[in-house]
Amino acid sequence: MKNAQAINPQYVQNVTNAPAFSLKDKIGYLCGDLGFNSLQVIVNSYFMLFCVNILAVDAVHFAAIVFICKALDALNDTFIGRTVDRRPAAKNGKMKPYLVWFAIPYFLFTIILFLNVHSMPYVAKIAWILIIYFIWGIVGTFINVPYGAMSNIITTNQVERTELSNFRSIGSTAANIGTTTLAPLLLFDQNNDPIASRFILLTVILGIFCTVCLVLAHTLIHERVLVTDTNVNAQGEKVNYLQVAKSFLHNRIMIAVVASYVVAKLFIQTNSTLNQYVFMTHFQDTSALAAASLTSLIPMVIGMIFLKPLVKRFGKKNLVTWPILGSALMYAITALFPVSPTGWIVCQTAASLFSTCFNLLLWSLIADAVDYQAYITGQRNDGTVYATITFIVFFAGSASTSLIALLLEMVGYDASLGSMGQLAGVAGRIKMLGGFWPMIGCILTFICFKLIYNISDEKMREVSESLRLKSEAQEKEVLKEMNK
Repeated sequence: MKNAQAINPQYVQNVTNAPAFSLKDKIGYLCGDLGFNSLQVIVNSYFMLFCVNILAVDAVHFAAIVFICKALDALNDTFIGRTVDRRPAAKNGKMKPYLVWFAIPYFLFTIILFLNVHSMPYVAKIAWILIIYFIWGIVGTFINVPYGAMSNIITTNQVERTELSNFRSIGSTAANIGTTTLAPLLLFDQNNDPIASRFILLTVILGIFCTVCLVLAHTLIHERVLVTDTNVNAQGEKVNYLQVAKSFLHNRIMIAVVASYVVAKLFIQTNSTLNQYVFMTHFQDTSALAAASLTSLIPMVIGMIFLKPLVKRFGKKNLVTWPILGSALMYAITALFPVSPTGWIVCQTAASLFSTCFNLLLWSLIADAVDYQAYITGQRNDGTVYATITFIVFFAGSASTSLIALLLEMVGYDASLGSMGQLAGVAGRIKMLGGFWPMIGCILTFICFKLIYNISDEKMREVSESLRLKSEAQEKEVLKEMNK
């Protein structure tokens, strides 16, 4: 093998002598998402509120800023993914080191995002938000892309892959619940309006927590699949990124999973942002947001307990297809019928329960899609492939926050009037928007897995086993050449 001499010997030893997959790996992977998403959630859920209500930025201008930054960030994803693939593995791993290299910069730029620059001239304020938000996105991508691609080199076993996805989703959900439970208690005054100085306090708390979690992930996770030079393919030819991207068109499971991820970004994951405005304007009780976040623990706990036996009994495809229609029904009820704050929370908790399998299995399905890509192309470019997925998802998802801002504008919301001073009918329209928007997302997700996803669980296990055997053969070849 031509590239064996370029491989760090300590990296090879760490991979070949890695301990068996265990609870440590699952906890480590949970910690990665728990930490990273703690800061993602505060920005994705509350940065719009901060800019519009504290910095007095027009909602349409904010929507434009977010769209531009996320679209540019999506373009950067492919470059960053290729950078990760091209960089030779360090002694501690191919993907793991990025978690600690970028933890502190990610923390610092999140704090800078929430600096109160209200007194700046309006144009300077817009430029400031645009630049800092763009840099924050790049720094986050240098964590997110390697972290996501890492699941494919932690294990090739389908059951273990499902457990990793389960724990990652638990970490993500816990980050979302923790942040959205704590934030309303800290950020709002007695009139349900946000307090500028509290945003920095919350960001510092979450930033320290994020850094600790990423260090734990780096410590507990072991990479077990050897990744050699990804600049050339099996025939020794230089990898053509355009060809990698084109090959996606032959991978229907990739198309289905990516499409469902896009839908989740646009319609379902924006639910927490919409809930803020539903409780601020319709129910006029932001304290109930904390209760809404806490009740979402129920589906997560149930999913954590029953996911593995459910997957064995019904298979991943069935679990992410039919139950999602139950979520659509629950969201429709909140939109169409008069409900109290408690009724709203109960219906949305039930909707989360029906979509729990999709949420917990999404990352396993993405890992399967990446594996299938390696299977049909004959080469591993996990960083590039994962980055292409995030490019597509985040380019489409770049419209999510902007879209919510525009939808709120369309239904008549005016931030300058405060949560209790909106014009007649606006609060009711916001409530309907809060129910119908995620309902549409659930229906589209059902279509993705029912009509596009075309591989059985049994075939996917065969694919993973084939890749495992290929990896083992590659390890033996590398060790043989290193010992010459």
